[in-house]
Amino acid sequence: MIQRKKPAWLAMAAAFLCVATACVAERQVSEPQTVAVSAPAGPYSQLSNDVWGLASEGKLDDVWTRVRALTKADDQANPAVSTLTRDLARHDVLETGRRAKDQEQYDKAMGEMRKFAAEDKLVDALTAAVQATDVIDDPMKVINDPQVQTLEKKAADAAAGFEKQGRWTRALALYQRLSLLYDDRNTYADQVKRVSQHVSLLGLYAPEVLFELYKKDAAERGDPEPEPWAMDADRWQTQLQDIDSMLLTDSLLRAQSRHVEGATYKQLVTGGIDGLRVFFDTRGLEEAFPTLKDAAKVKTFTDFLDETRNTIDKRELPMGLADTTSTLTRIMKMNEDTVQLPEKVIVHEFGNGAMRTLDEFTAIIWPHAKMQFDKAITGNFSGVGIQITLVNRQLTVVTPLEDTPALKAGIKPGDQIVTIDGKSTVGIGLDQAVDKITGEQGSQVKLGIKTPSTDKTREVTLTRSSIKVVSVKGWERLPGGDWNCYVDKADRIGYVRVTNFGPNTADEIDAQVKPMIEGDGLNGLIIDLRMNPGGRLDAAIDVSNRFLDKGTIVSTTQKMLTGDEWKADADESHTYPNVPVIVMVNGSSASASEIVSGCLQAHHRALIVGQRSFGKGSVQHLFRIGFDKAYLKLTTQYYKLPDGRIIHRRPGAEMWGIEPDVKVRMSDRQTAAILRARTYLDILREKGEKIDPKQFLNDAAAEKKDDKNADPADAEEAKEEPLASVSEILTRGMDPQLETALLLLKTRVLNQVATAALPLDKARADKATQ
Repeated sequence: MIQRKKPAWLAMAAAFLCVATACVAERQVSEPQTVAVSAPAGPYSQLSNDVWGLASEGKLDDVWTRVRALTKADDQANPAVSTLTRDLARHDVLETGRRAKDQEQYDKAMGEMRKFAAEDKLVDALTAAVQATDVIDDPMKVINDPQVQTLEKKAADAAAGFEKQGRWTRALALYQRLSLLYDDRNTYADQVKRVSQHVSLLGLYAPEVLFELYKKDAAERGDPEPEPWAMDADRWQTQLQDIDSMLLTDSLLRAQSRHVEGATYKQLVTGGIDGLRVFFDTRGLEEAFPTLKDAAKVKTFTDFLDETRNTIDKRELPMGLADTTSTLTRIMKMNEDTVQLPEKVIVHEFGNGAMRTLDEFTAIIWPHAKMQFDKAITGNFSGVGIQITLVNRQLTVVTPLEDTPALKAGIKPGDQIVTIDGKSTVGIGLDQAVDKITGEQGSQVKLGIKTPSTDKTREVTLTRSSIKVVSVKGWERLPGGDWNCYVDKADRIGYVRVTNFGPNTADEIDAQVKPMIEGDGLNGLIIDLRMNPGGRLDAAIDVSNRFLDKGTIVSTTQKMLTGDEWKADADESHTYPNVPVIVMVNGSSASASEIVSGCLQAHHRALIVGQRSFGKGSVQHLFRIGFDKAYLKLTTQYYKLPDGRIIHRRPGAEMWGIEPDVKVRMSDRQTAAILRARTYLDILREKGEKIDPKQFLNDAAAEKKDDKNADPADAEEAKEEPLASVSEILTRGMDPQLETALLLLKTRVLNQVATAALPLDKARADKATQ
């Protein structure tokens, strides 16, 4: 199965939420802790006991065959059996419909690929090919298609040509789609990285030039002109403030001595020089730095960089810190004598280039970005407490958060934010909006709030306060803000979604799970870690400990910075009753999500359902640099799961991430549909308050409904009515992974539910043994 990076159009809603990548880590598995729950022996005991083993062996069809056999017996009088067989029959119907739709979309996508390729519309043709791989079980069928292989060569040649012309955006559009098509092979990863650097440089230093490139691309493709950008927000002078050479030397020193793979000054310095070379090779920056228009001075400086790099390449003796600082001094002197760029620009580009030689998670967190980064890793920030999104390019409130200034001020779901501190939000991005709305605790921000139903705008002055980011959600949002966590109340099966791992995640899970255990009972639990990018290591350990009472949770491949070996062991102080657990993961489950799912899988404490996870298994340590003005986020270790697996996706690796016990494919389009539905289903509302879901759905597809060139799948989605309740996620067949997980759990607890007059209560759960 091809693993794809999440497309930009999947990034939904919660703009206030920033999740830092966690530190993480190994050891040998303890005795397996099985998930068998004792129950009175009954006619369904064998099936209940067999289901986990069959599923983990990939024999899902055998499980369903065994369940279907129940319909031939005299067991239909038992409500638990009749409900299970009914649900499986519905699953069969929905799966047949999904297969038919997938085949239809595959045929359509391949037809579009051929049509666009014949018209020399390479971006559109590649997009169609990627869409075809997304809806088929074997993506190699697409990749091995002769016309796709011809398309690949033609697109790669065209991208290289655009790159030589300085048409960075056209080149990147092609390379990105080629990379999505061949992601498992990393064939085009270097090209994407290289061209992305040019685009990022223009975005930072010369956004007007970048915008003109996008306009030119749109005109050549016959697309509408892109919406204007908010060009005055965070110019490079602001983003590079407080940067000095001390930050650079501190970073190089730390990186050389602490990086997990080992780093040399030679490697870092040549990478820094390469970073500067990319800067000078980026056409368009002369609009921001007029001295770059002097070709003679630019040549003198770049020739000096090339000569310096060649000398370092030929050097046989190792470089030391003194050699490194001497090289930096000479570069700074040559800059003063020629192009006269601000020193902070040289430092910024040299530092970024040096860190790029190490790994994708190592980076300098420069002073301007430090505050936002701190918000992410603490799980708290100062703001007004609103979740926002862009609906038809208009900044829109999805929901106010509980007990926040926004809620107290009467801001409602669907309200539009038309101004921030008197400035229009037209063309603003979500990141820019978040930066402007958040700020120091006790400070004020003025928002222009327009309520579409009245078409009236009012100015609301809000005092920023500390906002707690909640990381755990349940199945159904209840009026007033509480959650119903039973996805199946009759069988007492619970469901919790963990969106990230913050400082309070374990306590938040307790708040949702314990009331079920201590109240109506809990027979089984689904933990949804899909789309969870990770977070804090301590949170992952605490969550894992809720399901284990002994054994190693995670450990590191190397000694900690103190010189001591490190591992985290479970204990029984916070462990829940031993009920069956299923954890759901997908390609966007990373870091701390992989610790939890991998640990529970290794201990046979949970069944994993979904798609292979991201493969982010490295430990980043934060070093304070420049007298605490900035951070160096440096990869210092890899973590290991209890069975010895290292799940980090290293360059050239064929194995990475968490492989599900039960593989259930979902397309990007299916995932996006669920995210869209959750945008309005999870809104905080009062009892009796009516919410129109269409206020929160970006209806770009609806705008194309009458366009004969529009994607039929988009037009079909535009016609579909929003969900009236969360249960329709299951009844409409939107989430085959959740369907499968729920059916497996219902089968797992069948004997217990069918033979007991009452569901498993807390006392019986506490006594459960394997």
